[in-house]
Amino acid sequence: MQQQDESHRLMMMLTTKIVEVLNGSSTVKVIKEGILNYRLLHKARLRISIELSACLASEIETPDCVDVVSDAEIRRAALTIAHAMLNMNWDWAKDYVNWDAERYGESVKLSQPNHEGLPTGEPERLRKYFHETDLGKISEPATIVDRHGKILTIYLPNILSPSRVQLKGCVNCFFVPSHPPLAAKVPWRSKGFCAPQGGGEFGAGRITISPAYFMQRQERIQDPLVTSAAYSSAEVQAWLSALATTEFFWNAITAAVAPDLFQAGSAAILGAQCETSSKSKASPAVSRWPSVFSGLEVIVNRVTLSHRDGGGAPTLYDLLVSLGIGHTATMKLADVGAELDYFPGTMVYISGILLEHSVGPWANGERFVIAHFMKDKVHDRMKVPRPPFPMQRFFLEMVGKDVSSSSKK
Repeated sequence: MQQQDESHRLMMMLTTKIVEVLNGSSTVKVIKEGILNYRLLHKARLRISIELSACLASEIETPDCVDVVSDAEIRRAALTIAHAMLNMNWDWAKDYVNWDAERYGESVKLSQPNHEGLPTGEPERLRKYFHETDLGKISEPATIVDRHGKILTIYLPNILSPSRVQLKGCVNCFFVPSHPPLAAKVPWRSKGFCAPQGGGEFGAGRITISPAYFMQRQERIQDPLVTSAAYSSAEVQAWLSALATTEFFWNAITAAVAPDLFQAGSAAILGAQCETSSKSKASPAVSRWPSVFSGLEVIVNRVTLSHRDGGGAPTLYDLLVSLGIGHTATMKLADVGAELDYFPGTMVYISGILLEHSVGPWANGERFVIAHFMKDKVHDRMKVPRPPFPMQRFFLEMVGKDVSSSSKK
């Protein structure tokens, strides 16, 4: 499969660069005999921050170059990821969520969004049993971790170059429907659209694309995996084909920040390809699907109410890629009191069933997001186990050079 080969090639390039950046950020290891040296870690993060700022300031853009991932894009992504993984300040108590992610997940209940735009009552209810967290405004690359170092959110602003954000030649061939027709009962996900006057460049609407999923309330053993109607659309197939290289790049980023998630997604897609290959030839083959995620939801110019994502699992992260033109949207995470800048070029990995999230009204521009998701029932059908939480310590152990090893050479 082209997806596997190209994603793997980019993954090797990216992970090699991340290791190089982390190794070179300190003259000595920041973890010695199992103990983390916060002073050395702070210095390492500062070095990476300076290098990232210089990279963003000096990078020369190659317009419309979306069919090839450049060395400059790899470097930009590696520095952004390395910076995010070292988000330690002097006051450790402010840098992590003071509860256990798995226990928190066991207590979470899915509830309908508050249509007034406020969080649901669930975060407030959970504060009776778990320590309250108020992380505040986050604008730099960062991770949100629980008390054991399990990563709950990976925030990667500016990780994508301007040409990658614009996706010229891709967006224009993709049809996004405008406002849905009025009805007595409209699902909340089909409300809240706010296209500019005249429709703007993208219009407004949402569409779900998946090569293999269960129809709603048809998830029994005997129920088949089906292809979404949108996946069979010629316009969508053209858009996915134009987006392929970019999706391979996003696969590589997924492999770098959450290796077990990448492996689980790849195994599920491969299994789905085998199961659906003997079925109707009318739908495009799963082998043409470019992502390790089992589905995409394209959301255009919509205010998103505070909600959790059903159908997943705590460790099956959503990947949210913020695109569009000149908007200033922010994402709020009610459970941890965080507000993330969510401008074009930002990628966010989030445990969408664990953390309630929303995107409120924004000033200026147009918002275009590609939300990648994995469905737990699909993975279970493919006999793929749930991946573990990625651990921040995995990255911290890469920081600095091993002086004892190098001195023996």
